[in-house]
Amino acid sequence: MEEKDFQKRQREIVRRLSSVDLSDGTIDEAVVAGALEEFFNACDCPALPITWARDARHAHELAARRNTNSDANSAPRYSKFPSTSTFGDLFHRDRGGWDDALEEAKAAGHGGALELVKRLMYGHVVLPSVPWGLYWGRMTGERGSANSPQHSPAWQAAGDAFEYAARAAAECAWAHDYDENFTEIEYSNFPIEDFEETWFPFVDAYEAGLWLFWLTESEVIALSRPIVQLNGQQVHAERGPAVRWPSGEEEYFVLNGVHVPREIVEMPSSDLDPHLMLRERNAEVRREIVRKIGIERICSELNAECLDRRGDYELILLDLQDGFVRPFLKMKNPSIGVYHIEGVSPECRTVAEALAWRNQTDVPPSVLT
Repeated sequence: MEEKDFQKRQREIVRRLSSVDLSDGTIDEAVVAGALEEFFNACDCPALPITWARDARHAHELAARRNTNSDANSAPRYSKFPSTSTFGDLFHRDRGGWDDALEEAKAAGHGGALELVKRLMYGHVVLPSVPWGLYWGRMTGERGSANSPQHSPAWQAAGDAFEYAARAAAECAWAHDYDENFTEIEYSNFPIEDFEETWFPFVDAYEAGLWLFWLTESEVIALSRPIVQLNGQQVHAERGPAVRWPSGEEEYFVLNGVHVPREIVEMPSSDLDPHLMLRERNAEVRREIVRKIGIERICSELNAECLDRRGDYELILLDLQDGFVRPFLKMKNPSIGVYHIEGVSPECRTVAEALAWRNQTDVPPSVLT
């Protein structure tokens, strides 16, 4: 690659990542196979056949069953990059705008949406070593919280074609800085072929539909990009799954970036029971329930009585129809302009007391009126 091409190639990679349509589940298996063959050539090893998983759960099952190489010492024949779980750490530059270029490329390609999908994937695989109740909590009351991939060796061993495509852009930025600040002799020793052969194939592979992949002794297990519905930068679909795979059964329901139960998405708002909001432990899910049902209907059907009002805050009493009437703080999220409700101590009788209780302080905060 010529010195003058570094910035041009960086811009081209960012453009290609930003042009990938996450709502398009098309896979060009021939292009993916060709790109991975280039990667294997860079690793000085023969290409392996590719087995495509139907969805994330199927991919995890295959990877766990095939004894994925999660340890750098378990596959010595990969002379340059012994496993997908370790070779990503071998290239991290501390200079030349490498980190900034990596984040720019990932943001351009909706990396935040893909990270959310990963968290959902991790929480939907129940492992024998983890109590069922812990995962049930993650899949219900704690929807939307991150679940570490370290709970699963299979997830930990996954390579990420999107991440590596973004690294190609970061390498170009680093090389450009190297070009500007180092001598001609130093530049002549610059290992441009290493990152060009290693990272650039993943730009083609991701563009053609590959997302995660696992190297085993006998094959590559490949998981395609999911079909993801977006509202701006947020994962969101109001009439069906926001995330699914073209040939799989696994699907996730997400409203405004929040993982919610299927019924919240598919059921008409007029049929949703306002008591769902009271039974839901996750504050973000409660917010989406309130958003869909409507704050007016919730207050009406639960016989809300306003005890105090300050600015965008109200302290209301709700009839839970279980023999108890309890106070709730009704508040507006200024960033998205949506009201939500949160239970407070039964002793609270003013907005200031409710906010003080919520913030765990004895000093009532000042509230703009």
